[in-house]
Amino acid sequence: MIVAAANGPSALWYATRGTGAVTLVLLTASVVLGIAETRGWRLGGASLFAVGSLHRTLSLLAVTLLGVHVVTTLLDPFPHIGVVAAVIPFVDSYRPLWLGLGTVACDLLLALVITSVARRRLGYGVWRGIHWFAYACWPVALLHGLGTGSDAKTTWMLVLTLCCIGTVVIALAARLGVAGVAPRLRVAGYAAVGASLLALVGWLAQGPLANGWARRAGTPPAVLAAFSPKPQARTTSARASRVDQFARPFSAGLAGVVRRGQGNDGTDVVDLRMRLKDGPAGALRIRLGGRALAGGGLIMRRSAVTFGPPSKPNRYSGRVQSLRDSTLRVLVGSTQGRAIDLGIQLSLDGNSVTGAVRGSPVEAKQ
Repeated sequence: MIVAAANGPSALWYATRGTGAVTLVLLTASVVLGIAETRGWRLGGASLFAVGSLHRTLSLLAVTLLGVHVVTTLLDPFPHIGVVAAVIPFVDSYRPLWLGLGTVACDLLLALVITSVARRRLGYGVWRGIHWFAYACWPVALLHGLGTGSDAKTTWMLVLTLCCIGTVVIALAARLGVAGVAPRLRVAGYAAVGASLLALVGWLAQGPLANGWARRAGTPPAVLAAFSPKPQARTTSARASRVDQFARPFSAGLAGVVRRGQGNDGTDVVDLRMRLKDGPAGALRIRLGGRALAGGGLIMRRSAVTFGPPSKPNRYSGRVQSLRDSTLRVLVGSTQGRAIDLGIQLSLDGNSVTGAVRGSPVEAKQ
């Protein structure tokens, strides 16, 4: 269905979210197996060789999915992330700190892969020292996903994150509780784990789970403005007296672009910006907000529409009255008391949108 495609995020956006979540799960499993391997634990009666082999396999799979995650992020047109940001942290303007943490985790894993390939030349001691940095990937990747990801508030992502955190905490507690660990080290370890959990809960409550996080996280003003309603400028009486080309019935074609993202309150937003062609010149912008569905649709909770000539694209404003498949009915009005009933037919192809619009002036309600 065209409307489902229009209201849902792009396939690249879904791929980025999916690979990011699965990579976190794989990193969690890798960390737990790494702890098990260092202590000689035999999970489920498996041999130490089997545990080590599974650890390496999951780590390589995590690196592979991380590569897909990076590529889909770079290819996704919204938000546009520069190639440099994939290897150099904290240089992109989009949520620089939280996106940069993802780059740090990526660089750490790349360093681990490269040194593992050259392990014989580096020696076991050097490789082992670098390998310890792999454990830092997990908390860094966790903060990156919560700070940058668009699913931080969703139930499924919160459950998945809590499961990952709980699994690592249990593994660390078991590691600290084995014989041979000095009592002081055990107490310090438990205290560090507890303090980290309290700090994480406090940050989540004031950060990703709170309203306005998109702005405070460092989302560029231009991106926020693209999905924030703007007040309609009032026209002067002199301009209002000019002949309105939409004062009588008209029809025209439509062509434009589609942008997808999130509003300040975490609402999924679809922004369609179109120009009229083969008819009166004009601009039409439709913004839909709601909750994205896993199948590619959107439960629309609000809408905002602006329409007008190229010189005054916000002359008319209104909202979507009805939406069925690829057809929308929109009612817009001006500050001079004029109203237009718009019938819109849309067709999407990737990030491009085409279609047709028919307009009929109606008597504005007093």
